[in-house]
Amino acid sequence: MKRLFVIVLLGVLIFPLKGQNLMNTAMGTNGPVGELLFDQDSNGVIEYCGIVEPDLSADVIFGLAKEFLHFAQKKYNAEVSDLFEGITKIACNVELSVGKKYIDVPLVGTWQKAASTVSFSVLIEVRNGRYRYTLSDFITDRWRIPGDGKDNGQSNVIHWQRVNSLKKEMVKSKDKDEVYEMIESEERAYRMEYKAVMDFLDGIKTFTEATVDF
Repeated sequence: MKRLFVIVLLGVLIFPLKGQNLMNTAMGTNGPVGELLFDQDSNGVIEYCGIVEPDLSADVIFGLAKEFLHFAQKKYNAEVSDLFEGITKIACNVELSVGKKYIDVPLVGTWQKAASTVSFSVLIEVRNGRYRYTLSDFITDRWRIPGDGKDNGQSNVIHWQRVNSLKKEMVKSKDKDEVYEMIESEERAYRMEYKAVMDFLDGIKTFTEATVDF
């Protein structure tokens, strides 16, 4: 009886560990997964969807939605592409530029570019007195780093894949402080990317509340 109890106990201890390893492999994170800033379902899908009910006609809501996307480039540092305008819906792709990276180019000067970008699909469906927004297909793109860190991927997955890759680089690196600074930079980028998306999400929830001041 005692021997059977030991075997059962070992099974209880081992299977959760196997499950954790399988999850990391499936997510492609190359190691443990920490905090996930972007909400995702059990299949790893990130999607933000909601219904807003302003006291406005469908035509007015539709017009305000078009204005919101038009001015998003300046307000949210966004690039709007593949814009589709139907009778009751607007769809497009949005790319948010996050942070700044400076590169010194000999004989040219300093070149400035976004430290990272987050792209996603936007769908706005309009009815009288209400509209539904859906943000999906989130992809983050960052600069190349040492080791086997990937350049782009699903916004939660790519972050932890890169962090875990840098941690492996730190083990064999002679300049551990430099690699540690890279890991901190990745953490800052992750939070900045999340904030940029949340700012855009707040905007798409409230664009019908804007007032015009001539």
